[in-house]
Amino acid sequence: MQGEAQAIVLQKANKLKLQNATYHAGNPGDVLVKTIASTITPGFDRLLLTNKPVSNRVFHYPIMPGSESIGQVMATGSGVDDLVPGDFVYAFKGDRWSGVESYFGCHAEIIPTSRPNLFPLCRQPIHRDLLTGLLAYVISAVEKVPLHSASRILILGLGSVGLMVSEYLYTIGFKNVDAVETFSIRGQLSHAEHIAIDINDFTADFNDSYDLIFETTGRILLIEKAVRLMKEGAKIVLMGNYEIMAYDYRLIQHKEPAIISSGITNLCHIQQAHTVLNDEMLDSEKFFTNVFPVSQFELAYRMALDSKESIKTVLSWV
Repeated sequence: MQGEAQAIVLQKANKLKLQNATYHAGNPGDVLVKTIASTITPGFDRLLLTNKPVSNRVFHYPIMPGSESIGQVMATGSGVDDLVPGDFVYAFKGDRWSGVESYFGCHAEIIPTSRPNLFPLCRQPIHRDLLTGLLAYVISAVEKVPLHSASRILILGLGSVGLMVSEYLYTIGFKNVDAVETFSIRGQLSHAEHIAIDINDFTADFNDSYDLIFETTGRILLIEKAVRLMKEGAKIVLMGNYEIMAYDYRLIQHKEPAIISSGITNLCHIQQAHTVLNDEMLDSEKFFTNVFPVSQFELAYRMALDSKESIKTVLSWV
């Protein structure tokens, strides 16, 4: 299975182009998926666009972004026995591109991939399926920390990740949640009780209050600013995309917080996320703020990265 497909490719820093890309999916476990829709991940893509590292991987241009998509199976290798052409799937990685480095590689009209990068939907897709990866990421993070009925929680940032943290915590019964978010419209979408535009807006009444902090902005120095709000031994979960991981330990050591990294999502988390979304256990509609045909990908990226109203921006490939 080989050929070419239209794809969004980052040719160099700040230069995205819709172009043909070559793929070769020749292994027995490979699958070709016809893309229906994909989404832009603002924090991750912003760092890629500005040529800043988003992980320990060293990458070289050209690069293909895109880590969330839904589509329909076109063809499978001889070793795939649980998918057939016509099946609908959630795809989170296209790893069979040639001449283009895949940074998840799902922004394309066809996704050439291997079977482990697909989750069968077992029905026709609906737009909320595009939230599967985001919700799985949040479920993975929440699993890493102890939660009790009396836990007091602070979310730093209400972009797509922070908003999903708020939504999921509310779904599983945790209401004692506050947040910091610059854009008030995002605060209105969340279930947070007290919302500050700036972390310094929290008065002294909130000092020594929080058992758990979810940092979702990618601004690691917010930990230093949040230290007065933490209880001793508070847990801090890092969920952003961090260009620099530097903070002054001297400013936080007196509270002895436990700083927890959360970046791994497993199949069990994807399955849990699918169940939550399929059963409509949370309000998914609030996340979808813009939908663009792929021909308007440049406008879509501008809206996703620069608009204060934007949460999830969808690219339609059909």
